[in-house]
Amino acid sequence: MPSPEVVGLLQAAIEASIYIAPTEPGLTIRELYEIGKQSGRQDGEINDAIRELTKQHYGHRDERIQVDEHLIHLCGHLIFAEEPDLRNPEAFDFVVAELMAAEKSDGERNAQIPRNVLVERAVADGIPAHDTQVAITLMVASGQVTDQNGVLRFKSPHVLGGQRPLPSANRRPGGPFRSKAVRSKVYGHVKDVVERRVDGRPQNADPLEAFADQLEKLGYARLRGWWHQTAGELSRTNPYSSPLSATVLAAALVEGALTLIVEHGRKLGIGVFTSNDFDGPPRNWKIEKLVTSAAHNATILDSATKHLADTLIHTRQRIHAGRMLHDYPGPVPDLRPDEARDAKMIADKVVRCVLDWLAKHSTR
Repeated sequence: MPSPEVVGLLQAAIEASIYIAPTEPGLTIRELYEIGKQSGRQDGEINDAIRELTKQHYGHRDERIQVDEHLIHLCGHLIFAEEPDLRNPEAFDFVVAELMAAEKSDGERNAQIPRNVLVERAVADGIPAHDTQVAITLMVASGQVTDQNGVLRFKSPHVLGGQRPLPSANRRPGGPFRSKAVRSKVYGHVKDVVERRVDGRPQNADPLEAFADQLEKLGYARLRGWWHQTAGELSRTNPYSSPLSATVLAAALVEGALTLIVEHGRKLGIGVFTSNDFDGPPRNWKIEKLVTSAAHNATILDSATKHLADTLIHTRQRIHAGRMLHDYPGPVPDLRPDEARDAKMIADKVVRCVLDWLAKHSTR
């Protein structure tokens, strides 16, 4: 059974998308998963919650999922204040006032205003365009206004002798307030995911997830399963009970990311990859050489990140008994949980540097 808490978190995320991108509200399954991960949730509970949210949804995977009508209905009315409240009452009043003016001018049957025209009028009246777009989207979602191909009109006939009350007049002074604490908690994650739609950054904030999306462009689509399995095992490895496993898996991902960009770098003629260290088959390449080459002239890794990677490599050598005999003439100290946690952080940082480099040297 899906966790009500995680379902509620993702519902709040979809609601938050209205305030962040009112003309493109909703979140795709991929975006919902990403927000769940950024919120510290595990794969299983995220997937269960998404299935609960989308069980009545039969659209394409990349289609945005909208918040349930019964959950958003009250948001489109100003009767109840919210805490925090992201709605601008002036924008709501402006939408109603303009449509009422259209009714007086053109009659109820013909009263309509293009959405972009109404927004420009609001801007001219000193109301931010974003606030007006939020008001329109919420009023459409709550069934007060219809938006057909960018043309707005009231959904139902007017009442009270032809005069509709302005939304702000319906607000109950002094409360009660509807808490939006969960929406606030997830708001930053939603903003990050929505901005990734257009700013050129990878769709996944998690660099290990984002690198998987680069494998096909690099010509290694067949390795997606291996990458996902290795990254998944690392995320599930407990640094307290299995610190060595976490360290080995993190080093494998660092080595993998650097190995899989060598051929791309050689095609581009980038000097660090033309070294004879990489003339032979990839199975003979050494992680030490990969890190050193990536850090040459800070091409991919800066000096601080190289130092971290070198530390990870040294720690990873604990899998070799011969290295232990050489490095520790006396008793071998235990591998500490904080070293295992650092290993995951180092893998994230190195792979993020690789992604940044790929962004500058397009794989498209």
